[in-house]
Amino acid sequence: MPVPSGVPRRIVSFLMVGPLRVRFLANAAAERLEADRGGHLFDPVLRDSLTQMGGRAGLEPLETLAALRLAANRVHAAMEHFTEKHGLSESRLRVLMALYYSPDRSRPLGELAEMQGVVPRTMTDVVDVLERGGLIRRTPDSKDRRSVHAELTEAGLERVEAIRRNAISQQTALFTSFKREQLVELRHLCLLLVQGLARTEGGS
Repeated sequence: MPVPSGVPRRIVSFLMVGPLRVRFLANAAAERLEADRGGHLFDPVLRDSLTQMGGRAGLEPLETLAALRLAANRVHAAMEHFTEKHGLSESRLRVLMALYYSPDRSRPLGELAEMQGVVPRTMTDVVDVLERGGLIRRTPDSKDRRSVHAELTEAGLERVEAIRRNAISQQTALFTSFKREQLVELRHLCLLLVQGLARTEGGS
């Protein structure tokens, strides 16, 4: 989401806070939210801070960006907590899920690295840990001896199935207070933002 022209640098700096501060702000903001006349939630402390820094001009995009960061941080923190309960890190769970939805429950390590957006060395480290835990095994590529596949084991399959059942129930519970139209609109707005970011970054 592009920052409106003329926005003071101090506002941009305020919004570009680090992960730890974002987590602190997210926890605090959840307890102080108010509703405006239209029934829409806002953070009064954040609104006052942004107003003092640069006036009310262009306030809505900045408040929206801040709210998005707070929500994303809470989702990420919840994901970390969820994976830790199952004895995994988020990166390891992503690898297991990628294998679960792959043909024959197997993929080349290089392909997994590309899918996860990490360098091959990082993927090797993740696979090492999962292999020691008996959740995956390395297998040679019958068509390319230079390529090695990661394959889900029976233990890995059982772990993923258990995680999926638990995740579905928790994700469903998260949105129990949302109406169907709100979920559709939330999905639509998130994907509109994805499109806008892609255009800004020169993507498709």
